[in-house]
Amino acid sequence: LQQKEGREDENSLYQHIGILWPDETGKMVSKPGFRRVHDVIHHDIWASILDCWRLEAESWNPKWTTLEKFAASQPTWEDIIEMSDVIIKKYIASTDGLHAAREKSPLQRDKRFENQTLRNCDKLLYIDLCQAMNAGDIGRVEASFLPWIYLFKATGKHKYASQISRFLTNIQFNYPEPLSHIVRMNSTGKPLGFRAVDWVVEWNNLYTKVIFCGAGPNGTLDHIIKESPLIEVYQSCHVTMESAFHLQHCTIRHALPDMTKTMQKLAAQIQQKDAHIKKEGRGALCSIPEQIAAGVALMQEQKMVSEEGQRIL
Repeated sequence: LQQKEGREDENSLYQHIGILWPDETGKMVSKPGFRRVHDVIHHDIWASILDCWRLEAESWNPKWTTLEKFAASQPTWEDIIEMSDVIIKKYIASTDGLHAAREKSPLQRDKRFENQTLRNCDKLLYIDLCQAMNAGDIGRVEASFLPWIYLFKATGKHKYASQISRFLTNIQFNYPEPLSHIVRMNSTGKPLGFRAVDWVVEWNNLYTKVIFCGAGPNGTLDHIIKESPLIEVYQSCHVTMESAFHLQHCTIRHALPDMTKTMQKLAAQIQQKDAHIKKEGRGALCSIPEQIAAGVALMQEQKMVSEEGQRIL
């Protein structure tokens, strides 16, 4: 999105946003905010992966020209696993595979396919991290840290890369084992309801420092300290009153929008542009940089400079 010359490419993410959020393309290149970017990443990768499944199903059986026909055939779970592995190898970029593809001559390269597979890779990294965090799968969260360190490093977020590296080192080698298991908690008790511990702390701070902090002369630190043990009591009173008066719509968590038609439109656009079909000599207005490889190079360069400095000292 940051590369202006790439926004006009007919298979760019910017063009996909024009389908997903037609009235908010301007916000996506200025200050989109977390939730808008989060939703765009999920919706775009869903449509892309559905197109990958369509192509792979048709390669298995020419009669399966649509996903509906593939689903009607009732494939076994073993078939699903095998096809998933093939999709990862075919349509998800790897550093070695992408480097080899970009080393070819312009007549042999397919820049649109390269860009699409690289976008698939980066978005799936984000989807995997979100799923692991919501499920409370701490081991999977830790395993996903390394590529994100490289991504943050390559995109100029050096403090993020440094702090995650330090946290990963501490949690694996320095922190006692019981502490390493309380990084996240499930405050709702529902599946995929895990939240970071600091999220719960900030939630308590909302009641302590904003809602019941006092006003005017009462807005003092002593007042906050006196009120803080009563926060749960106050919250319980709120819930009791809401239940007694049968108050509805007391939450900002609304039902998810029905994206079926929008997803079908985006999937049709991806299929029309043959984004997942290799065509030698096909170009693109720009090539998406491989940020993980760039991050690895920067980390190695930083290590070499550090070692050189230590030798001089």
